[in-house]
Amino acid sequence: MYQLINKTKKISMKFFKPILITCTFAMFLGACTKLDETVYSKLTADNFYKTPEEVNAGLVNVYYRYAGAHIWLQQWQLQECSTDHGMCRWGDGDVYKQDQLHTWSSQHGPNGDVYNNLYGTIASANNFLETLDKSTLTGKEVIAAEVKALRATCYMELCDLYGNVPIVTAATLDQKDLPTNAKRADVFTFVEKEFKDAIVSLPALKDMANKKAYYPRFAKETVQALLAKMYLNAQVYTGTARWQDCITYCDLVINSGVYKLEPNIWNATAPDNDKSDELIMAISKDNKKFDFAVACWTNILSTPAEVEGAYRNGKLLVKYGGWGGPATLEQHYNTYEDADFRKSLILSGPVYGQTGNLLVTMKDFTNTDIYKFTDKPGEGLACIKYQPDLDPLSSGPLQRNDLVLLRYADILLTKAEALTRLAGGQSLTGDAVQLVNAVRGRNFTPFNGFEFTTSNTLDDLLKERSREFLWECSYRTDLVRFGKFTKVRTKWKLTDDAADGHTNLFPIPLGQIQTNPNLKQNPGY
Repeated sequence: MYQLINKTKKISMKFFKPILITCTFAMFLGACTKLDETVYSKLTADNFYKTPEEVNAGLVNVYYRYAGAHIWLQQWQLQECSTDHGMCRWGDGDVYKQDQLHTWSSQHGPNGDVYNNLYGTIASANNFLETLDKSTLTGKEVIAAEVKALRATCYMELCDLYGNVPIVTAATLDQKDLPTNAKRADVFTFVEKEFKDAIVSLPALKDMANKKAYYPRFAKETVQALLAKMYLNAQVYTGTARWQDCITYCDLVINSGVYKLEPNIWNATAPDNDKSDELIMAISKDNKKFDFAVACWTNILSTPAEVEGAYRNGKLLVKYGGWGGPATLEQHYNTYEDADFRKSLILSGPVYGQTGNLLVTMKDFTNTDIYKFTDKPGEGLACIKYQPDLDPLSSGPLQRNDLVLLRYADILLTKAEALTRLAGGQSLTGDAVQLVNAVRGRNFTPFNGFEFTTSNTLDDLLKERSREFLWECSYRTDLVRFGKFTKVRTKWKLTDDAADGHTNLFPIPLGQIQTNPNLKQNPGY
């Protein structure tokens, strides 16, 4: 098995120059439509990938592209700002307003960025795989399986957000025969096969003496967890439920013994969360590289006087000034019991400096007109779920917290839902209750009186998922699965979406339609 240069810990965010960027296939994919992209090397498949180091460098580039598709705010906007989980007072051309009101169009900028960046990763993966295929190195099949799993993850996300999307596995396309949309069910089938094939070849973390040395690369258990999540949504994607398959793959992850719940949920998003046994997938980062998203999510204050730090209940919350824009809504804040630790990760009310001086009072967006945010510190309830980084090297946008994409708690709640749905009822089964309480219980001291029981329903489970996975970019997907996304209500969105339900999918970006006439737009756009 090849080992990455200088350890694998920060594989996905090290700023390696791309070793091979032909990007020919990506001509029709927004982020890669420019034909004058910089080529850093003239190396070809005939004289490249002759050593493990060269393979490692190419592999890093694919992970880096995938990281680039997630570190910014766009995925957060689509998945969270379209619900009561998120809002931002910056305005940014009314994109946040469109998210809240579900009035996005094919020209919605963040939507286009998500689509283009995912396909940019696919382009990078296809280039790498085509070159690797011509290499004579022993063991290249294992690396190929890893990259195919990463590529399949991009297609899984595209399937979730856009439905019918092109499936492209070649590095070069004939401009006279550009691809058209594959049916959503066919995208699902493609991803399923790629994941299953990868599982056969990938190494298992449970067999590694030091599994953290392999983090955050894709291993066998990573892909098993992804399959469980895909089967959870199979009925949405294909029209056919796959609850038992979901349970089967959850059990493979659970029984591997690789992962465990943190005693405190904050440990899973801490600055050193790369050490957490709860993380299954994450974007690995350090505090020496710019990362916009976590800067927005950890720092809540934004004036020079606040750099001294903010204290609440004796705990230093912010060491440096931050962006002070993204926030959650009071509507979501009120879904937590007061005794729930997770409620304390949303700042509501006064925040003081270390000398006891009042820095800011965090309050819900007070203006009911979505066009007229005041843009002052304290507007919107700040979320510090990603712990502020107190490392001396961390300031403003420079944070060490790895960006969580999937963690073990999700697998437990996924199995709980699948068990209940397979049983055909609305009330949770006994086994499902135990799984939910395993996740929920760590947030209450004592837990007595706050447990789930068999009188709790699937709707209660959805609310628990909302509380547990705030700002982890999965809530829209959950709401769609429960048939509730088009009925989302916030203080600005007071009516249902159009009766045809077309907003359950986002539009194919207009630029893609214009560049590739073979693409078909999603209905309603």
